[in-house]
Amino acid sequence: MLKKAGAILLAAGALGLAACGDDDDDTTAASGGGETTAAASGGGAEPSVTFMAPKDGGTSPATVTAKVDVTGFKIDPKQVGMAKMAGEGHLHFSMDGGKFDYPKYSGANGKLAVQLGVDGKYSPAVAPTITYKGLPKGEHTLEVDLANNDHTDTGVTASTTFMVK
Repeated sequence: MLKKAGAILLAAGALGLAACGDDDDDTTAASGGGETTAAASGGGAEPSVTFMAPKDGGTSPATVTAKVDVTGFKIDPKQVGMAKMAGEGHLHFSMDGGKFDYPKYSGANGKLAVQLGVDGKYSPAVAPTITYKGLPKGEHTLEVDLANNDHTDTGVTASTTFMVK
C-alpha cells in the first residue's frame, strides 16, 4: 500500500516540481517566516523549514500560495512511500488543523490527501509550495511538517498565521 501511495504522490508531485523548480538547495535566508522547530538528527546540518510566504501576521487574498525554504533535508519524490532515510522525505501542509485540506481548497494536493486517506488532516507535497483557494475571510494558520519517506513525522515543523481580507 505504501508503494501505491508513493506512486500516487510521485505522479501528483512531478507537476509541482516541474512548475516550481527544485528549491531544496536554495540557501536564501528566510524573512518574516513562522516559527521553526527541529528534532535532533544524526550528523550533517539540522533539518529546518521556514515560511517565505505568506508572511506571519500578514494579509492575503482568498487564494494564497505558500512557499517554504527547506534546508538540511532533501525532498525526493522518487522515495515517497519507501523506507525511512535520515534527512530525506516530503512535506505535509495543514491549513487550520486540516479544515481546508480537501480538493476544494488545496487542489491536486487535496486530491492526493483523499487518495491517501488523510484529507481533513493535511495535504502532502513534494514541492516547497502549495496553493489554497477559496479561503474564507479571517485568521488562518498554516503549518508544514517535514515527513520521512515512509510518511512518519520528523518532528521538524513551521507555522505562519495570516489574515484573509
